[in-house]
Amino acid sequence: MKNKLHKLFIIVSIIMISIPLVLVLLKIKIEPMNPGEKKISLNFKRNFPLRADLFELFSYVKVNVFKTNPIPNSAVDMNNGWKFLGNKFGNALSESKGIITFSNNDLNTIKTNILEKKKWLDERGIKFYISIAPNKHTVYGDMIPIAQSDKKTKLEQIDSLCKTIDVPFINLGEFFPKDSIRLYHKTDSHWNHLGGFYAAKAIMTKISSDFKDMNFNIHPLSDFDIEIFNSPIGDLNGMLFIEKNEEFINVKPKYNLSWTKQVSKLVPPLSYHSKPEYYEYRYKSNINTIKIVGLRDSFFGGFKELMADNFGESVFIWRHNFNKELIMSEKPNIVYYEIAERNIDILLNADFDHSPNDI
Repeated sequence: MKNKLHKLFIIVSIIMISIPLVLVLLKIKIEPMNPGEKKISLNFKRNFPLRADLFELFSYVKVNVFKTNPIPNSAVDMNNGWKFLGNKFGNALSESKGIITFSNNDLNTIKTNILEKKKWLDERGIKFYISIAPNKHTVYGDMIPIAQSDKKTKLEQIDSLCKTIDVPFINLGEFFPKDSIRLYHKTDSHWNHLGGFYAAKAIMTKISSDFKDMNFNIHPLSDFDIEIFNSPIGDLNGMLFIEKNEEFINVKPKYNLSWTKQVSKLVPPLSYHSKPEYYEYRYKSNINTIKIVGLRDSFFGGFKELMADNFGESVFIWRHNFNKELIMSEKPNIVYYEIAERNIDILLNADFDHSPNDI
Protein backbone atom coordinates (compact mmCIF):
# COMPACT_ATOMS: atom_id res chain seq x y z
CA MET A 1 0.00 0.00 0.00
CA LYS A 2 2.79 2.39 0.91
CA ASN A 3 4.55 1.82 -2.43
CA LYS A 4 1.33 2.62 -4.26
CA LEU A 5 0.98 5.84 -2.32
CA HIS A 6 4.57 6.79 -3.16
CA LYS A 7 3.89 6.19 -6.86
CA LEU A 8 0.65 8.13 -6.74
CA PHE A 9 2.38 11.02 -5.01
CA ILE A 10 5.13 11.06 -7.65
CA ILE A 11 2.60 11.08 -10.51
CA VAL A 12 0.54 13.87 -8.94
CA SER A 13 3.71 15.88 -8.29
CA ILE A 14 4.87 15.54 -11.91
CA ILE A 15 1.47 16.70 -13.15
CA MET A 16 1.41 19.66 -10.75
CA ILE A 17 4.96 20.68 -11.63
CA SER A 18 4.18 20.47 -15.35
CA ILE A 19 1.39 23.03 -15.12
CA PRO A 20 3.53 26.01 -14.01
CA LEU A 21 6.36 24.83 -16.29
CA VAL A 22 4.05 25.12 -19.30
CA LEU A 23 2.96 28.57 -18.15
CA VAL A 24 6.60 29.63 -17.84
CA LEU A 25 7.43 28.33 -21.34
CA LEU A 26 4.43 30.17 -22.73
CA LYS A 27 5.63 33.31 -20.90
CA ILE A 28 2.39 33.70 -19.02
CA LYS A 29 3.16 35.98 -16.10
CA ILE A 30 1.33 36.12 -12.81
CA GLU A 31 2.80 39.45 -11.67
CA PRO A 32 4.46 42.25 -13.64
CA MET A 33 8.21 42.42 -13.51
CA ASN A 34 9.77 45.25 -11.52
CA PRO A 35 12.58 47.15 -13.24
CA GLY A 36 16.00 45.79 -12.40
CA GLU A 37 14.90 42.30 -11.38
CA LYS A 38 17.32 39.55 -12.33
CA LYS A 39 16.30 36.82 -14.76
CA ILE A 40 16.50 34.12 -12.12
CA SER A 41 14.17 36.11 -9.87
CA LEU A 42 11.84 36.59 -12.85
CA ASN A 43 11.76 32.87 -13.61
CA PHE A 44 11.19 31.59 -10.11
CA LYS A 45 9.92 34.37 -7.92
CA ARG A 46 7.56 36.07 -10.35
CA ASN A 47 6.72 33.57 -13.08
CA PHE A 48 6.43 30.30 -11.19
CA PRO A 49 2.69 29.97 -10.51
CA LEU A 50 1.26 27.76 -7.79
CA ARG A 51 4.57 27.48 -5.92
CA ALA A 52 2.87 28.07 -2.54
CA ASP A 53 0.08 25.63 -3.43
CA LEU A 54 2.60 23.00 -4.48
CA PHE A 55 4.49 23.25 -1.23
CA GLU A 56 1.30 23.14 0.80
CA LEU A 57 0.24 19.99 -1.06
CA PHE A 58 3.70 18.48 -0.55
CA SER A 59 3.59 19.24 3.19
CA TYR A 60 0.07 17.94 3.60
CA VAL A 61 0.90 14.61 1.93
CA LYS A 62 4.16 14.17 3.88
CA VAL A 63 2.47 14.91 7.23
CA ASN A 64 -0.88 13.20 6.78
CA VAL A 65 -0.11 10.33 4.39
CA PHE A 66 3.52 9.39 5.00
CA LYS A 67 3.60 10.63 8.63
CA THR A 68 6.96 12.38 8.16
CA ASN A 69 8.24 15.90 8.70
CA PRO A 70 8.47 17.79 5.36
CA ILE A 71 10.96 20.38 6.63
CA PRO A 72 12.93 18.90 9.56
CA ASN A 73 15.52 21.70 9.38
CA SER A 74 12.79 24.17 10.38
CA ALA A 75 10.70 22.21 12.86
CA VAL A 76 11.58 18.99 14.69
CA ASP A 77 8.91 16.61 16.01
CA MET A 78 9.34 15.09 19.45
CA ASN A 79 7.12 12.91 21.64
CA ASN A 80 3.69 13.85 23.04
CA GLY A 81 3.06 16.59 20.49
CA TRP A 82 6.13 18.70 21.33
CA LYS A 83 7.93 20.47 18.49
CA PHE A 84 11.22 22.38 18.46
CA LEU A 85 12.95 24.71 16.04
CA GLY A 86 15.54 23.11 13.81
CA ASN A 87 18.71 24.85 12.67
CA LYS A 88 17.09 27.09 10.08
CA PHE A 89 16.56 29.86 12.62
CA GLY A 90 19.89 30.83 14.12
CA ASN A 91 21.11 27.21 14.45
CA ALA A 92 18.81 27.02 17.47
CA LEU A 93 19.08 23.26 17.87
CA SER A 94 22.88 22.96 17.58
CA GLU A 95 23.57 26.07 19.66
CA SER A 96 21.32 24.97 22.52
CA LYS A 97 23.25 21.69 22.66
CA GLY A 98 26.63 23.46 22.67
CA ILE A 99 27.56 21.95 19.30
CA ILE A 100 27.99 25.39 17.68
CA THR A 101 29.66 27.97 19.92
CA PHE A 102 31.39 31.35 19.70
CA SER A 103 35.07 31.35 18.79
CA ASN A 104 37.57 33.44 20.78
CA ASN A 105 37.58 35.98 17.95
CA ASP A 106 33.77 36.12 18.11
CA LEU A 107 33.87 36.74 21.86
CA ASN A 108 36.44 39.52 21.45
CA THR A 109 34.21 41.18 18.86
CA ILE A 110 31.17 40.88 21.15
CA LYS A 111 33.20 42.23 24.07
CA THR A 112 34.18 45.30 22.04
CA ASN A 113 30.59 45.86 20.88
CA ILE A 114 29.10 45.57 24.37
CA LEU A 115 31.70 47.78 26.03
CA GLU A 116 31.25 50.47 23.39
CA LYS A 117 27.51 50.59 24.17
CA LYS A 118 28.09 50.53 27.92
CA LYS A 119 30.66 53.34 27.74
CA TRP A 120 28.34 55.52 25.67
CA LEU A 121 25.46 54.93 28.12
CA ASP A 122 27.65 55.39 31.21
CA GLU A 123 28.71 58.81 29.93
CA ARG A 124 25.03 59.80 29.92
CA GLY A 125 24.15 58.24 33.27
CA ILE A 126 22.05 55.48 31.73
CA LYS A 127 22.05 51.97 33.21
CA PHE A 128 22.50 49.16 30.68
CA TYR A 129 21.12 45.62 30.95
CA ILE A 130 21.47 42.72 28.49
CA SER A 131 19.16 39.73 28.73
CA ILE A 132 18.65 36.53 26.75
CA ALA A 133 15.44 34.49 26.48
CA PRO A 134 16.42 30.79 26.44
CA ASN A 135 15.45 28.61 23.52
CA LYS A 136 12.83 26.00 24.31
CA HIS A 137 15.60 23.46 23.62
CA THR A 138 17.64 24.91 26.49
CA VAL A 139 14.81 24.43 28.98
CA TYR A 140 13.39 21.16 27.67
CA GLY A 141 16.52 19.73 26.08
CA ASP A 142 15.99 16.32 27.72
CA MET A 143 13.22 15.68 25.19
CA ILE A 144 15.69 15.90 22.31
CA PRO A 145 17.79 12.71 21.87
CA ILE A 146 21.02 14.57 21.09
CA ALA A 147 23.86 14.56 23.62
CA GLN A 148 24.71 17.86 25.25
CA SER A 149 28.25 19.02 24.44
CA ASP A 150 30.65 19.57 27.30
CA LYS A 151 31.34 23.04 25.90
CA LYS A 152 29.58 26.15 27.15
CA THR A 153 26.64 27.15 24.97
CA LYS A 154 26.61 30.58 23.37
CA LEU A 155 24.21 31.76 26.07
CA GLU A 156 26.58 30.56 28.79
CA GLN A 157 29.53 32.16 26.98
CA ILE A 158 27.79 35.55 26.99
CA ASP A 159 26.86 35.14 30.66
CA SER A 160 30.52 34.49 31.52
CA LEU A 161 31.74 37.34 29.31
CA CYS A 162 29.39 39.89 30.87
CA LYS A 163 30.50 38.87 34.37
CA THR A 164 34.13 39.35 33.29
CA ILE A 165 33.56 42.85 31.87
CA ASP A 166 31.11 43.90 34.60
CA VAL A 167 28.06 44.36 32.36
CA PRO A 168 24.70 43.43 33.95
CA PHE A 169 23.47 40.26 32.25
CA ILE A 170 20.11 38.61 32.93
CA ASN A 171 19.39 35.01 32.00
CA LEU A 172 15.61 35.18 31.67
CA GLY A 173 15.33 31.51 32.58
CA GLU A 174 17.16 31.96 35.89
CA PHE A 175 14.05 31.45 38.04
CA PHE A 176 12.33 28.78 35.95
CA PRO A 177 11.14 26.14 38.47
CA LYS A 178 12.02 22.52 37.79
CA ASP A 179 8.60 21.18 38.79
CA SER A 180 6.39 23.78 37.08
CA ILE A 181 3.65 23.15 34.57
CA ARG A 182 4.64 23.99 31.00
CA LEU A 183 6.55 27.24 30.56
CA TYR A 184 6.69 27.04 26.75
CA HIS A 185 4.05 26.14 24.19
CA LYS A 186 4.23 22.61 22.81
CA THR A 187 3.85 23.61 19.15
CA ASP A 188 5.26 27.13 19.29
CA SER A 189 8.84 28.32 19.74
CA HIS A 190 7.92 30.89 22.42
CA TRP A 191 7.21 30.65 26.11
CA ASN A 192 3.70 31.07 27.48
CA HIS A 193 2.79 33.81 29.94
CA LEU A 194 3.79 31.68 32.91
CA GLY A 195 7.28 31.52 31.43
CA GLY A 196 7.00 35.28 30.88
CA PHE A 197 6.14 35.77 34.56
CA TYR A 198 9.37 34.08 35.65
CA ALA A 199 11.32 36.07 33.04
CA ALA A 200 9.92 39.31 34.48
CA LYS A 201 10.89 38.09 37.96
CA ALA A 202 14.51 37.63 36.79
CA ILE A 203 14.57 41.14 35.32
CA MET A 204 13.02 42.91 38.27
CA THR A 205 15.13 41.01 40.81
CA LYS A 206 18.23 42.43 39.12
CA ILE A 207 16.95 45.95 38.47
CA SER A 208 15.40 46.41 41.93
CA SER A 209 18.73 45.43 43.53
CA ASP A 210 20.39 48.28 41.59
CA PHE A 211 17.67 50.86 42.40
CA LYS A 212 17.15 50.16 46.08
CA ASP A 213 15.55 53.56 46.82
CA MET A 214 12.73 53.07 44.30
CA ASN A 215 9.34 51.38 44.65
CA PHE A 216 8.43 48.53 42.32
CA ASN A 217 5.31 46.44 41.78
CA ILE A 218 6.90 43.03 42.22
CA HIS A 219 4.28 40.37 43.02
CA PRO A 220 4.54 36.64 43.83
CA LEU A 221 2.81 34.05 41.67
CA SER A 222 0.12 33.71 44.36
CA ASP A 223 -1.14 37.16 43.26
CA PHE A 224 -2.05 35.73 39.86
CA ASP A 225 -4.68 33.36 38.55
CA ILE A 226 -3.44 30.73 36.12
CA GLU A 227 -5.79 30.36 33.16
CA ILE A 228 -5.73 27.66 30.48
CA PHE A 229 -7.68 28.11 27.26
CA ASN A 230 -7.46 27.13 23.61
CA SER A 231 -5.76 29.67 21.36
CA PRO A 232 -4.74 29.79 17.67
CA ILE A 233 -1.02 29.63 18.39
CA GLY A 234 1.72 27.32 17.17
CA ASP A 235 4.29 28.84 14.82
CA LEU A 236 6.00 25.43 14.48
CA ASN A 237 2.71 23.81 13.47
CA GLY A 238 2.24 26.63 11.00
CA MET A 239 5.53 25.75 9.30
CA LEU A 240 4.22 22.22 8.80
CA PHE A 241 0.79 23.37 7.59
CA ILE A 242 -0.86 21.82 10.63
CA GLU A 243 -3.75 23.56 12.33
CA LYS A 244 -2.47 26.18 14.77
CA ASN A 245 -4.42 25.55 17.95
CA GLU A 246 -3.09 24.76 21.41
CA GLU A 247 -3.80 25.21 25.11
CA PHE A 248 -2.51 28.61 26.16
CA ILE A 249 -1.29 29.00 29.74
CA ASN A 250 -1.83 32.55 30.96
CA VAL A 251 -1.20 34.37 34.24
CA LYS A 252 -3.81 36.98 35.10
CA PRO A 253 -3.13 39.50 37.92
CA LYS A 254 -5.61 39.49 40.78
CA TYR A 255 -4.67 43.15 41.35
CA ASN A 256 -5.09 46.25 39.20
CA LEU A 257 -2.09 47.15 37.06
CA SER A 258 -0.83 50.68 37.66
CA TRP A 259 -0.01 51.78 34.10
CA THR A 260 -1.98 53.51 31.41
CA LYS A 261 -1.14 52.93 27.77
CA GLN A 262 0.09 55.95 25.84
CA VAL A 263 -0.18 56.97 22.20
CA SER A 264 2.66 55.70 20.04
CA LYS A 265 5.06 58.37 18.78
CA LEU A 266 7.52 56.51 16.58
CA VAL A 267 7.28 55.53 12.91
CA PRO A 268 8.36 51.95 12.17
CA PRO A 269 11.29 51.74 9.73
CA LEU A 270 10.63 50.47 6.21
CA SER A 271 12.51 47.27 7.06
CA TYR A 272 10.21 46.47 10.00
CA HIS A 273 8.99 42.88 9.64
CA SER A 274 5.68 42.85 11.52
CA LYS A 275 2.48 44.85 11.91
CA PRO A 276 3.14 48.59 12.55
CA GLU A 277 1.09 48.56 15.75
CA TYR A 278 3.52 46.02 17.27
CA TYR A 279 6.58 48.22 16.78
CA GLU A 280 6.14 50.46 19.84
CA TYR A 281 4.42 50.09 23.20
CA ARG A 282 4.42 53.11 25.49
CA TYR A 283 3.14 53.23 29.09
CA LYS A 284 3.02 55.58 32.10
CA SER A 285 2.66 54.79 35.80
CA ASN A 286 2.98 56.59 39.15
CA ILE A 287 4.99 53.79 40.76
CA ASN A 288 8.34 55.64 40.50
CA THR A 289 10.30 58.13 38.38
CA ILE A 290 12.36 55.61 36.37
CA LYS A 291 12.06 55.65 32.59
CA ILE A 292 13.04 52.50 30.70
CA VAL A 293 13.62 51.99 26.99
CA GLY A 294 13.46 48.33 26.02
CA LEU A 295 14.83 47.02 22.73
CA ARG A 296 13.16 43.66 22.36
CA ASP A 297 11.77 40.82 20.23
CA SER A 298 8.71 38.57 20.18
CA PHE A 299 9.52 36.89 23.52
CA PHE A 300 8.97 40.21 25.29
CA GLY A 301 5.24 40.04 24.60
CA GLY A 302 4.87 37.43 27.32
CA PHE A 303 5.67 39.92 30.09
CA LYS A 304 5.60 43.49 28.71
CA GLU A 305 2.62 44.51 30.86
CA LEU A 306 4.31 43.22 34.03
CA MET A 307 7.41 45.21 33.10
CA ALA A 308 5.40 48.37 32.44
CA ASP A 309 3.86 48.04 35.92
CA ASN A 310 7.28 48.64 37.50
CA PHE A 311 8.36 51.90 35.87
CA GLY A 312 7.15 55.49 35.76
CA GLU A 313 7.55 55.50 31.99
CA SER A 314 8.17 52.62 29.60
CA VAL A 315 8.96 52.58 25.90
CA PHE A 316 9.31 49.11 24.36
CA ILE A 317 10.53 48.88 20.76
CA TRP A 318 10.38 45.68 18.72
CA ARG A 319 13.77 46.25 17.15
CA HIS A 320 17.29 45.40 18.27
CA ASN A 321 19.06 48.27 16.58
CA PHE A 322 21.03 50.26 19.17
CA ASN A 323 19.67 53.59 17.96
CA LYS A 324 21.56 56.38 19.73
CA GLU A 325 19.29 59.09 18.32
CA LEU A 326 16.25 57.31 19.73
CA ILE A 327 17.88 56.90 23.12
CA MET A 328 18.95 60.55 23.23
CA SER A 329 15.41 61.62 22.30
CA GLU A 330 13.73 59.45 24.94
CA LYS A 331 16.24 60.26 27.74
CA PRO A 332 15.74 57.05 29.74
CA ASN A 333 17.33 55.99 33.04
CA ILE A 334 17.60 52.41 31.80
CA VAL A 335 18.24 50.80 28.42
CA TYR A 336 17.13 47.19 28.56
CA TYR A 337 18.23 44.95 25.67
CA GLU A 338 16.47 41.59 25.22
CA ILE A 339 17.16 38.96 22.57
CA ALA A 340 16.09 35.37 22.06
CA GLU A 341 18.88 32.82 22.34
CA ARG A 342 18.35 31.83 18.71
CA ASN A 343 19.20 35.41 17.67
CA ILE A 344 22.27 35.70 19.88
CA ASP A 345 24.59 36.32 16.91
CA ILE A 346 23.16 39.85 16.78
CA LEU A 347 25.80 40.70 19.37
CA LEU A 348 28.48 40.21 16.71
CA ASN A 349 27.17 43.24 14.80
CA ALA A 350 28.45 46.64 15.81
CA ASP A 351 24.98 48.20 15.91
CA PHE A 352 23.40 45.13 17.60
CA ASP A 353 21.01 44.67 14.73
CA HIS A 354 20.18 42.38 11.86
CA SER A 355 17.05 41.30 10.03
CA PRO A 356 16.07 37.98 11.62
CA ASN A 357 13.14 35.89 10.53
CA ASP A 358 11.69 36.50 13.95
CA ILE A 359 8.92 34.10 14.79
